[in-house]
Amino acid sequence: MAARLNSFVFVSLRILGLAFLFSLFDVVKAVEKTNYNSGNHQRYNLISESLNNQTDFPVLQQSEILSYEKDENPILTLKIFADKQYDYNQNIYIAKGNAKAIINGGILRADLIRYDRLSNTLNAEGNVRFERGGQYFRGTIFKYNFLKKVGKIEDSYGIIDIDNVIEDLKLTSEIERLLIENISENKLKYNRRINLVDGIEFTIGNIKVPDNQITRTDKSIGSINHWRFKSKLISIEENGWKSEQITFTNDPFDPIQISFEAFDVIAREEDDEMVITSSKNYLNFNGIARIPIGKKRFGGERKKKSRFELIFDGKDRDGFVLIRRNDPILLNKNINIDLQPQILIQRALKGKSNSYAGNDNAIKFSDLIGLNINIDADYENWKYESRNDFSTLNIDNLFDGLRHSSTFRRELQSPILNEVDLNIFTAYRFRAWNGTIGETEIKSAYGGFLDKGNEFDLGEIKNRFNLRIGLANYEAEKLFSNESTSLWRSSLFASLDSDYYLWQSDQKDLEETTKSLLSPVLIKPEFILRTKVNSAYFNYEDGSEQAFVKFSAGPELRLGNLKRNFLDYTKISIMPGIKIKSGNSPFKFDNAIDLRTINLSLAQQLYGPFILSLESNLNVDTKSENYREYYGTKLGFLLHKRAYECGLYYHPDQNAGGLYFRLNGFKFDNAVKAKF
Repeated sequence: MAARLNSFVFVSLRILGLAFLFSLFDVVKAVEKTNYNSGNHQRYNLISESLNNQTDFPVLQQSEILSYEKDENPILTLKIFADKQYDYNQNIYIAKGNAKAIINGGILRADLIRYDRLSNTLNAEGNVRFERGGQYFRGTIFKYNFLKKVGKIEDSYGIIDIDNVIEDLKLTSEIERLLIENISENKLKYNRRINLVDGIEFTIGNIKVPDNQITRTDKSIGSINHWRFKSKLISIEENGWKSEQITFTNDPFDPIQISFEAFDVIAREEDDEMVITSSKNYLNFNGIARIPIGKKRFGGERKKKSRFELIFDGKDRDGFVLIRRNDPILLNKNINIDLQPQILIQRALKGKSNSYAGNDNAIKFSDLIGLNINIDADYENWKYESRNDFSTLNIDNLFDGLRHSSTFRRELQSPILNEVDLNIFTAYRFRAWNGTIGETEIKSAYGGFLDKGNEFDLGEIKNRFNLRIGLANYEAEKLFSNESTSLWRSSLFASLDSDYYLWQSDQKDLEETTKSLLSPVLIKPEFILRTKVNSAYFNYEDGSEQAFVKFSAGPELRLGNLKRNFLDYTKISIMPGIKIKSGNSPFKFDNAIDLRTINLSLAQQLYGPFILSLESNLNVDTKSENYREYYGTKLGFLLHKRAYECGLYYHPDQNAGGLYFRLNGFKFDNAVKAKF
């Protein structure tokens, strides 16, 4: 996250503060050169046009506006508009009163714009604004010397749209026309709304964090595109810029809920790349808490930095583990290798291990060190992923401490199913959970399958369909013993999930700007009927067969909208299920059990941003030896705000848990204020 956040500061200031300025420098030089070459001995420092034709000194007419072309770059132009324009002694040009300069296709506005030809300095004072597309900044004073290539921006704040920076800064006649008419091309493409579109997520633990309970999706993509920023003073230098402090926020509304403060920020060019450093950084939760996040360096050849993470793994590592995360190693431009060394803290404190058989649980020093090796590669249309988890580096325990999984994937065209995904996989000591049986282990597996997924609507019913055909060899625990057996299995699996909206609130404010303090989206109370149909047929090498079909159906009710502090959001789902089966699997991991179940799901606001989350399955088959047992239970305690959320999750069945933090990213429109 920090890399993306700091890159935002670099892009905003580099492009807004430097790029158009250097372009302006080129324009000024070209204008003077063109005037001399044309034989015009009356020297004008800038090309200007008066809005009301009331000036104290001569100005060029519209037909005399000059442009030039430098090297292979597009044509660059500069135009000045103002109520009054002056040219003092052929040296100082002043535009005042609604002064507006179109520079390289962007608009610079100020109460007064002054250019000194002798010192080659441009000054803009009073309510200074610059805008192009989705890029915008304001300030009280802007000053730049084109000869020394130094300048400053005082009391600056602004908005940057990272995804559209390059397009917004392209110079075309169409963009220039839109800007003259005060229309942003960026704003023409989108509706004028503020939507949750992206985000950044951090996790600590050994579980996969579920989707957001409110938005029903995870928008985290590892980056945020739209930011607001502010700084008392930004000093521009020939090869970069610096600032004592820069603050930026992802929150589109005031008062902001979270911000990032960077101190002693310096940007410099090193080997044709911009490198940004800051001596210290803080994460500020709107005055509630201010957390230091250390020194940062971004761009160029990064120095290797320690990034530690604490997790809990009671199954393989006897408790708490300290992980050191490194930057991935890039090989041949298409192979990434990620190495994560580990120190098994709790195993070291105990002086023994319960994770490996024999030797009276005695351990060696090499049992205190673990390692994760993750490999990602792509070649043409193939993608390869390999996950290798070593809970020990002791040679004697190495194979008992290794868990491995890998896949080759690519998309194929088939005559009946059209586009399908081909997956070829291998696994070693793969952990699997099967209902009330609990955890089982697949000692080894290899094979492949074809997967086809599709989403479609039938009237008002939304459907998700999945089909999987596979063939694989498994060595896994037998159904009725802890011994292992190895067999080939062919499989056919199909599922259909459907949602039918029985009722939805007709809130007129759903099109309005999202200003909720506790949610990044507007919540729409609703009543949904959900159905799930799962079916499978398995044929095994020993001649045994298993087939089943499971049908589940039930309501989901969502009430409240998180606008009040007490019990203003409830989501509850109850889904009974019945499974009809024929035959048994020789394996424990895929045998169809729990023939009568009820799936329960609840999310409830307690007070303010605090939400309790619960999901579990209950076996209600009176003929089962596991009758009235719960499985697949997930507990969560969340702190939910508009700009961010964090939470604690625990899975009792797996003896696993984790923490997460999400930073929400929004698409800004012209309703967002830059100042905060």
